[in-house]
Amino acid sequence: MIEAVIFDLDGLLVDSEPVWDQARTSMADEVGRTWTEDDHRAVMGVSTQEWAAYMIKRLGLALTPEEVQDQVIARMVALYRRGIPYLPGAVEAVQLAASHLPTALASGSHRTLIDTITADAAMRGKFQVIVAADEVGAGKPSPDVYLATAERLGVRPERCICLEDSGNGILAGVRAGMKVIAVPDSRFAPKQSLLDQAHLVLPSLAAFSLDTLTLLGGVTDPKPDGLGF
Repeated sequence: MIEAVIFDLDGLLVDSEPVWDQARTSMADEVGRTWTEDDHRAVMGVSTQEWAAYMIKRLGLALTPEEVQDQVIARMVALYRRGIPYLPGAVEAVQLAASHLPTALASGSHRTLIDTITADAAMRGKFQVIVAADEVGAGKPSPDVYLATAERLGVRPERCICLEDSGNGILAGVRAGMKVIAVPDSRFAPKQSLLDQAHLVLPSLAAFSLDTLTLLGGVTDPKPDGLGF
């Protein structure tokens, strides 16, 4: 029986990859280097410390990891303040999950960005637990952030559904022992061998429904008031 739903953030709820790419490309441009598609893929779904270290090495930056983080995050916050680019079905999926089961967010994103998005009216108050990978250990594909989220929810990992878009995220959920729903972005789709490890693959969050939860054992007898727990 599924007792909780855990969402990833970047690339699943928010179309953040183009924004991240814009922020990192601008930093690369400033030092006369090129930020490539391969670079973009290399840092998808990893922790803040990991992508900062990658940028320093890849771009030859004479900056500390903290300085790299601060510069990229500042660019991201400025872009999000113009409007958060939610992916199709994201707001509705979170609302649906939160109306039936305890719902959480487990993200490899920087806490400042997580707080910026979860403070938005569309997401405010929807998550009972919010965990950033940087706060609990290694980033995805390590299962640390998912295990910590389940612990804070008070739910065993095998009784959680997690929703992910990236290969690293899918691996993290599988390694945590959770039921994994993959929602790949066609622009940055994981390898088929990784998608095959998910329990269910959806074309977008617009396809996430009560039937999806029921299929994976999440809601067997929805209450009249919309609460299934």
